[in-house]
Amino acid sequence: MFMGRCSVFMRERGVPLRIGVLKEVKAGENRVALTPGGVKTLAGDGHELFVEAGAGARCDAPDAEYQAAGAIIVPDAMAVSENSDLLTKVKEPQPEEFDIFREGQILYSYVHSETRLPLIRTLLDKKITAIALENVRTDDGRFPLLEPMSIIAGQYGVMIGGEYLQCRHGGRGISLVRFPGLPPAKVVVLGAGPAGESAARTAAGLGAQVTLTELSFDKIRELTPVLPANIKLVNASEPSVHDEILEADMVVHTTTIPPDSSYHIIPRTMLPQMKRGSVIVDVTANLRGGVESIDRYTTHADPVWEVDGVIHYAVTNIPSAVAATASRAYEAAHLGWLRQVAAKGAKTALAENPPLLRGLTAAEGILSWHEAGTMQQLDWMEPHKALEQMV
Repeated sequence: MFMGRCSVFMRERGVPLRIGVLKEVKAGENRVALTPGGVKTLAGDGHELFVEAGAGARCDAPDAEYQAAGAIIVPDAMAVSENSDLLTKVKEPQPEEFDIFREGQILYSYVHSETRLPLIRTLLDKKITAIALENVRTDDGRFPLLEPMSIIAGQYGVMIGGEYLQCRHGGRGISLVRFPGLPPAKVVVLGAGPAGESAARTAAGLGAQVTLTELSFDKIRELTPVLPANIKLVNASEPSVHDEILEADMVVHTTTIPPDSSYHIIPRTMLPQMKRGSVIVDVTANLRGGVESIDRYTTHADPVWEVDGVIHYAVTNIPSAVAATASRAYEAAHLGWLRQVAAKGAKTALAENPPLLRGLTAAEGILSWHEAGTMQQLDWMEPHKALEQMV
C-alpha cells in the first residue's frame, strides 16, 4: 500500500525509505540505476528496495542477484511505484511511465525536462519532488553525476563514429587506427569538458590526429601540459577552427551551446564544404545547438542520417551501448548522494547539500529549474525558495 505524502514526514524522522528501481523503457536503453551492489548497500542502511523484474537483465545483473542483495522483485513498474517513496532510474521518464507516479513521491534520475512539457506537467500535477542528476553542480562548476556518462559518451562516440566512417555506411573509408607510413585520420573535437577530453584521448589513442577546441583559457592552461602529442589544443574562437572542421574526417561535438541557439559552430551552410562521407557525432542532444543540422534525436536502432554528404549521429543515450560498464559508473557517482536523501529525507538532504539543491527540478508542485521554465514559458521559482515551500 502506498503511503503518500504522510511518508515524507516519517522519513524526516529517520524511518527507512522505500526505494523503487524501475526498468528502463526508452528505446535502446539498457542501463539500470542501481546494481545489486548498490541495492546491498542501501539495504544495509536499513532501507527497503523494490526492483522491477528484469531491470538489470540487459547489463549483466539478473533478478536473482538483486534478491540475494536484499531486494524484493516485483512484476512491473506500477508495482514498483505502489511500494515506493522514491523512484530511481537512468533516463528521463517516458510518456508511458507518467501514469505510474503517485503524489508526493521523489524522482531521482536524469530528468532533462527543458524540452519535455508533458513531463513537466506530470511532475507538477502529481507534486513530485524531482532531483535531476544531470543538473547537480558543485561550487567549482563540475557536474559530478553527469561526468561519468559524459566520459563514456565521448569514448564510445568516437568508436561508433569510426564505424560510420566505413565504406559500408557511406563513410570515407578512413580508419581511425593509424597504419604505419600513412597519414592519420583527422578528428576535431569541439569542447574540452569531460566528454570532449575523453573523445580526444580516445581518438588520439587510436592514432588519429586530433584538434581539440576550448573557449576557457583556464581549461586550456590546465590541459596543455597533460595531453598526448597528437592532440592539438586550440582556442575555439580562432578562425582556424573553421578550416580544421572542413579538413576533418570526423567531428565530435560536446559543447554546452543550448538548443535552438542563434549561434552554431557548424552552420547548415558549412556542410557542403566538408569532406563527403565525413561524420559528425553529437553527444549533447541539443537540437539545433552547436550543430545546426542536428535537428532530430536518433536511437541505437536507427542512429544516423545524411545531410549534404555528411553523416550525422545524434543518439541521446550513447552509454547504453555499453550498459554494464555505464550502469556501474553511474551508480558509483550517484550512490553516496542517494544515501543522503534516503537517510535524511529529501528536504533535509537538499537543504544541507547545495550541489544537490541545484538539481531540484520540481518541488511538490513547484517548478524549480529555470531552463525548463524559460523554454516552456512557465512560472518557476529558485530552488532554495521552492525548498522553503516543501512540507
